[in-house]
Amino acid sequence: MTQMLAEALFRVDGDRAVLLGSRRRASGVVKFPAERPELFDSTEDIEPVELSTEGTLFTFTTQEFPPPLPYKGKRAPDQFRPYVVGYIELPEGLLVEALVVGADAGDLQLGQPMVSTTTVFETADGNSFLTYAFTPAKSA
Repeated sequence: MTQMLAEALFRVDGDRAVLLGSRRRASGVVKFPAERPELFDSTEDIEPVELSTEGTLFTFTTQEFPPPLPYKGKRAPDQFRPYVVGYIELPEGLLVEALVVGADAGDLQLGQPMVSTTTVFETADGNSFLTYAFTPAKSA
């Protein structure tokens, strides 16, 4: 059974992942993941916001070998699969680090339109988690 990676990180809307952020009312600064109001003395200044599901590819790289611990994915050489990770620039003015799915690194270009989606992350111990990712936008 697939579980959500984390509570209050994103929600699923059709084939899109809607990231859950926060905004400071006084300054307008938007953050992801959301600031947790209970950690601050004044919670009136922090409001929850849903972030845009479209953005542009700011930068990316490939992960060609298993990351160091506490990485919980498949680490064995015959099981690990390289993946693409990038930063997506959202209209709210922030960069979100995310897995990039649905394209090989050689097919990606900086500045190209991206849309949010979901993907499943499988751990070495057999658990699977639904997480957010981005994929190239389909051209019209």
